[in-house]
Amino acid sequence: MITRRQMLQGGVGAAAAMTFGIPRGVSAQILPGKPFAGSVVNILLPHASQFRAHEKRFAEFEELTGIKAVYNYVPYAQVRDKIAAEAVAGSSNYDVVCYQDSWGPSLSLYLEPIDAWLARDGVDMNSYPQAYKLGSEIGGKVFGLPIRGHPQMLFYRKDLLAEAGVEPPATWEDLVTAAKAVQDKSGVSGLAMYYGKGNGQQNLFLWLNYLWGKGGDLFTPDFTETRFTEPVAIEATQMYLDLLLKHKVAAPGSVQFAEDDAVNSVAQGKSAMVMVWWWVYSVLTSDKSTLKADQIGFAPMPKFAGGSPVSYALSLPFAVSALSKQKDAAWEFMKWVSRPELEQACVIDKSNPDTSDIVVTHTASFLDPKVNDANFGLHRVAAQSLEGSRIMPQLKEWPQIGTTLENTISDLATGAKPVKDGLDEAARDIDRILRRAGYRKG
Repeated sequence: MITRRQMLQGGVGAAAAMTFGIPRGVSAQILPGKPFAGSVVNILLPHASQFRAHEKRFAEFEELTGIKAVYNYVPYAQVRDKIAAEAVAGSSNYDVVCYQDSWGPSLSLYLEPIDAWLARDGVDMNSYPQAYKLGSEIGGKVFGLPIRGHPQMLFYRKDLLAEAGVEPPATWEDLVTAAKAVQDKSGVSGLAMYYGKGNGQQNLFLWLNYLWGKGGDLFTPDFTETRFTEPVAIEATQMYLDLLLKHKVAAPGSVQFAEDDAVNSVAQGKSAMVMVWWWVYSVLTSDKSTLKADQIGFAPMPKFAGGSPVSYALSLPFAVSALSKQKDAAWEFMKWVSRPELEQACVIDKSNPDTSDIVVTHTASFLDPKVNDANFGLHRVAAQSLEGSRIMPQLKEWPQIGTTLENTISDLATGAKPVKDGLDEAARDIDRILRRAGYRKG
């Protein structure tokens, strides 16, 4: 009998993996006649098992098109700077680049709009969840295809919640109740949070769920007015911080934690729940975890009682470089790598731990029965978290604005000042940024 851990880490076997391969000749609007045969398309991207799974199938792409694809990896933390540096240098070394959606506005000058190609080849952006579709658009134009994407999910210790007699929380109110019950029963921290700063704005990821879920927002649609100082935003922020400061269900180190610290707190048996990107499931169920795979459960992100689900979702589109000398060949690769058939084959194939992955981005793939059978229903639940999901503001100035908010949230998590005072200070700093950018007058 194949266990959950074996399937996630390669227990299916090579013979079964061949069954999951994409049939020869299947292509999504690939141009006939191999018009770009002999081209070499270079792609700049971060490390991920999803991308290694693509590489296993590159021979199929080359057979279909005559184009050779080459993945060029750099550490995730260096991707944005690498794209910008190549562009400023006028380099055509890379034909396709992978970028995080919130970087898009600041990189758009270096990316090629793809609207004409989409129309010509019948590629439907509505096949993606709304958050992923929005993350590929900049200023009303489409620049990328969301090849990689991450919904947030709630991961929990099934055994500890059962012992405490509580169900996986469906609301933010339930989250506090469940965390307290588990903590009182087991002595394990109810929840691992991450309020620390200097980690790529990670502490904003959960804060936005509270802010949006309460009906608040960061700015008006035209960015002329700040909204995160409104009473509803102050209330939402206080509730987010109260998990640590008032209810004391967050692990003690949460005030300094980054995402990895929170995940490790659960993996090491020190916390019972964590809210984080879905790819973390493979970490919590891996041999590096002290837990058994059947101890880990997952649920959609909580919402406010009586409210609609809303959460922050992140995507990493692939885009054709504006400096590429072979844009049409690059687009052929983009079409091939974005197919739902490819992503489904990759997440069903568990034959090799190095290429075993869960990431899909097409709505149909989230709901596909074979995908869910191979991944214990994870994708159906992830699809629920994507309902009503949103993205960061599409602003060139967002990196600076996001850092200001990140520092503010971290400082507030120490309890050193009232929430209203901290948010008001951040609003003043951000107002100056937006005035310099021309969004505001005076």
